[in-house]
Amino acid sequence: VFPDLPLHGRTEVGEGFRPNPGGLVAWLEALLDALDAERADLCGLSLGGAVSLHFALERPDRVRRMVLVDAANIVALDEAYRQFISEMRENLGSAVGAGVTTSRQCWTDDLGFDGAKNAAVDLCADPIVMAVLDYLEQRGIPFEQVMHGLEFLKPVDPGRLPQVTAPTLAIWGSEDPFFPADEAVPLLETLPDVRIEVLEGVGHNPVLEMPDRFVELVLAFLG
Repeated sequence: VFPDLPLHGRTEVGEGFRPNPGGLVAWLEALLDALDAERADLCGLSLGGAVSLHFALERPDRVRRMVLVDAANIVALDEAYRQFISEMRENLGSAVGAGVTTSRQCWTDDLGFDGAKNAAVDLCADPIVMAVLDYLEQRGIPFEQVMHGLEFLKPVDPGRLPQVTAPTLAIWGSEDPFFPADEAVPLLETLPDVRIEVLEGVGHNPVLEMPDRFVELVLAFLG
């Protein structure tokens, strides 16, 4: 089963859904219930890996084995990308605060953006910002949900990693620009039952960059 995560693809969620760790753990458990699956093998890339790790910590009885692929919550996001996200948030807030539409303005209410202060922003100056706003509006996604989703970029408390009970395969690209392998590996080594595979010359997406080796590793691990 290869599900679209909430707010991705065709998966729909209720109005009050929060795409934070707690919300996605509850969503994944509901999915397993709907599939009548008492336990499952989890395999997640990036955000999917973050969801898998949170689920393994909160619902250990429902995870048989786990594959983490450049998971988004093992190490802190590289400084350059942390700065990018911070600037993107500010730019989005400025564009929305300047009154793109009433519905877009309400996306920022809970975030405290000052619409009056940002009223002079040239809304056409940043096409990336406008494209993001258009996508959110078309999908009916409140802007605050995007901010909740960024919680997945916060590393899990390293003290919790030894609590993972599921046998784990960790696959990491040696050249991951977001979550550096040299920082991730020492933390991954604290998992009680883990096999770590660092793929040389691979970036953040081993699934696409080295598909044959990825499939070989996963199938051998899952048995």
